[in-house]
This record gives sequence, structure tokens and C-alpha cells, in this order.
Amino acid sequence: MTYLIAGLGNPGSQYCDTRHNIGFFILEVLCSKLGLKFKYDSRFLSDVVLYKNKIASFYLIKPQTFMNLSGEAIYKIQKFYKDSSLFVLHDDLDLPFGSIRFKNGGSNGGHNGLKSIDRLCGNNYYRLRFGIGRDEHKSVVDHVLGNFNDSVSRDRLVEYCVDALIYFFDNPDFLKLQNNFTLK
Repeated sequence: MTYLIAGLGNPGSQYCDTRHNIGFFILEVLCSKLGLKFKYDSRFLSDVVLYKNKIASFYLIKPQTFMNLSGEAIYKIQKFYKDSSLFVLHDDLDLPFGSIRFKNGGSNGGHNGLKSIDRLCGNNYYRLRFGIGRDEHKSVVDHVLGNFNDSVSRDRLVEYCVDALIYFFDNPDFLKLQNNFTLK
């Protein structure tokens, strides 16, 4: 079995610590833990690295198209790996900070990266939703492109997500992942 694990974010150092880049950040910490390094693949408009075990192949993907065009990169890699399952890691305004939820399919909730994926690939894919909450005093754009207020808690939650993904690599059963790692 082949899984495409796509972390959403924006390329460029000015975005690396923003809430919107949490998908990239989770994959970067995961790769560091596994001793893997991303490499740009122009065919897929993405930084890509393969993690393989006895159970499955997992392509870790960071689209380099900017968030609102994430679907273009994911479409290309999904078209190449036809019999793959997609798993997207992204920020979620509608969940409070500290919530980690897993979802299969459904609405994009207004998330522009997910809208792009849905438009080109459909919406039948797994998701890790990392709650970033809302800030009533900021516009949505300013909030998602702002840095986390509590980097210690962010790092703890990212480690939790990394542990969840490592669990999934050894037990690729989404329902078990959902039951064992959801944080409300």
C-alpha cells in the first residue's frame, strides 16, 4: 500500500513559524526523528521524501505551490501514484488551540488549501486537523499567518502528532488512529 502524507503550508522562511504552516512543521519534526531529508521534486512541485517499512510506503510531501494552490501539487503526485491513499495535515481555525482531530472526507471548512485539493482531487481523504483557534481581534489572514503565542505548547502538540503518525506507519488503520490520538 502507498500513502501520500501531505503537510500543508507556504514555502519561504517568512512563513515557517506561522500557524498556517503547521503541516510543514509536523513533517519536518517527523523527518528529523526518522533521519530523513526532504528533496525538491519538480514533477510534483513539492519537497518529497519516502519512508518505507514492511507494511507500506509513505511519501511525505510539502507542496511548494503556496497554500491556496496545494491541490495542484497533490494532484500531480496522486496521479503518479494512482493506487495511493491521501492523508493531509493542516491547521484548523474551527478547533481550539490544543485540539487534534482526525477526519475522513467531508467539508473543507473554508480552508483555502483544502478547497484547492477538493477541487482537483475530490474530498475523500484522511485529515489531521491541528486546532489553531480564532482570534476575535485579528482578521483570519492575520491570524493564520501569525506566529503561535505559545511555542512550548505548540512543540508538545507537534510531538504528539509525530507520535500519532509513527503509530499510523506501524498500524495503518485510520479508525484506530482516530480513536487513540484524538485530543479534544
